[in-house]
Amino acid sequence: MNTAEVISRIESLVPSGFAASWDNCGVQIAGIDRNVSKVAVALDPLPQVVSSALDWGAEFILTHHPLAIEAKLPAKLDWFHDVMKQVFCAEATLFAAHTSLDVQFAGTVSWLGRELGLEDLRVLEPVAENESGDTLGYGCIGEFRAPVPYSEFVEQVSQLTGCGVVALCGPEPEKVACVAMCPGSGSSLMDKAFASGADVFITGDVKYHPAQETVGAVLDVGHFSLEEEMMRRFSIVLKAELGNDTEVKFFSGRNPFAYHVQGEGVRRS
Repeated sequence: MNTAEVISRIESLVPSGFAASWDNCGVQIAGIDRNVSKVAVALDPLPQVVSSALDWGAEFILTHHPLAIEAKLPAKLDWFHDVMKQVFCAEATLFAAHTSLDVQFAGTVSWLGRELGLEDLRVLEPVAENESGDTLGYGCIGEFRAPVPYSEFVEQVSQLTGCGVVALCGPEPEKVACVAMCPGSGSSLMDKAFASGADVFITGDVKYHPAQETVGAVLDVGHFSLEEEMMRRFSIVLKAELGNDTEVKFFSGRNPFAYHVQGEGVRRS
């Protein structure tokens, strides 16, 4: 399978045409059109991740986050310059599926909702329909068959996400019946979530003032935990799409945040 066909197969799963207008999905660094036997998948195109992927022999690297949202030059000897140098020298291709993946509600983006066992899982903010008539959009919302105590719910989310430190904002409900979520920096959907009936909203990167002003309970599990698992699962989907002649390997990233927990020292979740 050559480079062009790998791109075509990725686009069949997460078409760049559905990406947000401000986003930069698709080819980040063009490589030669070559036979691709190894595809690396990761959350972020960071130097250490790219280095590990290329050492493994990847001819094609797929990440969720773009190398840059806006066009820029490698004018400084920074991580951006490092990644460009590595990929150019390897004649590999770097490709990003960012909001093109985020809107694919039926895909791995809604993995936590399914793991929680939510029923009637649906898109929180619809933005389009694909050729099959499926609704595309950001976030999801669904209900438990029977409400669960809030403290038990928080513990379940912590375990499923591997997030040892969960930031809790807003009024705490006694029980949780309806849950909404959006991976990444999804706090802009907080009002939409509670207006849609959610008792709890799960996301990352909640800022100070939105945390003060929220009318419902918010669980900030960080940007990393939801999307790292999303990409690990997407690597499995991509492997099935590419077939047995192409190896697909997920390369784990590292949460940029560490936390000092009183009495326990530093914890990274």
